[in-house]
Amino acid sequence: MTDEKLQKALKECQKTILVSLKALTNQNDQSTSSSALPPALGDVVGQLLNQLRQAITALGLSFNPPITIDAAIQQLEKISEYIGKLISCVLLASTTSTTLLAEEWKFGITRIIEELNKHIQILQNIEKDGEGDQYLSSTGMVWESIDNLLNDLSKDEKMALKRIWKSHQSTVKDAWEEFKEILERKTEENGNEKDGEQNNDGDLDNEWDELDLGGEELSEEERMRAEAAKPLLALHQILHSTIPKFMDQLDQEDYRVILNISTDFVDAYDNAVSSMHPEQDESEIEEAISEIEEVSRKLAGTIKDKSIDKWSERLELEKKKWEERRLNLDSLKNAI
Repeated sequence: MTDEKLQKALKECQKTILVSLKALTNQNDQSTSSSALPPALGDVVGQLLNQLRQAITALGLSFNPPITIDAAIQQLEKISEYIGKLISCVLLASTTSTTLLAEEWKFGITRIIEELNKHIQILQNIEKDGEGDQYLSSTGMVWESIDNLLNDLSKDEKMALKRIWKSHQSTVKDAWEEFKEILERKTEENGNEKDGEQNNDGDLDNEWDELDLGGEELSEEERMRAEAAKPLLALHQILHSTIPKFMDQLDQEDYRVILNISTDFVDAYDNAVSSMHPEQDESEIEEAISEIEEVSRKLAGTIKDKSIDKWSERLELEKKKWEERRLNLDSLKNAI
């Protein structure tokens, strides 16, 4: 049976969070405010997120049959309050010197509001129908959206830069692992029997092959070319993973610049790895290797340290080796 007070509270909470979402969506990405970030604002955001998570939990408990109407209404009011305060924090963080921080908070809170809106819609239907436990899974989705922002929450601009860099590092690491898999991939033995035993997955493997979703093996020439490029790709990855150690050198106005270089690095590294797959195109590989080198040199140019100088020297050495190996491959191919 529908309770008018609870339905009204659900609608009011939903209206509040949707108005908040609209405020975030319509906010200019680049703030013109030059005000300094209020002290301990990051701590406040962390506290509000924890309080919001607790309110979401309490709201879920209040919907355990039979629904505790007064308790549910109380939690809905708290949720509206916490969301409003979180929006205020994003607006306060939207200064010309904290754009990365504001973007992180804005993105995270937007995801929270989107999941919360879905959750409230489910609660409205449950309250009308008087049955169903879909709210349990939707509660979990709201928790997850809160935790995604709360875990390693950035509290200043440098932390926001490092958090984004960490995600870039993860992408580069995945590409490196993909490259190693390309080199290690071997063609499976023909047939479904191995060591006298029947391979029960043989039919499934054949189906994957027909769909062209299985991995082809590199030819000997392609493998030699990929092996020759391996030291270069390793060096580029090492450089990118080392940069966070030297971020204290950077002025805050340079954060956006180096982050843009990192974004280009991720794209270039992915292109370089993609060029190493079977059916290689030599010109494509040469272009990809040159591209990642160009971006890496830009990245290295932002930092002053002896270790970066040594990296540059090693890059020159490995680049010469790469050229020599490439010429040797060309000579071998011509001889054949």
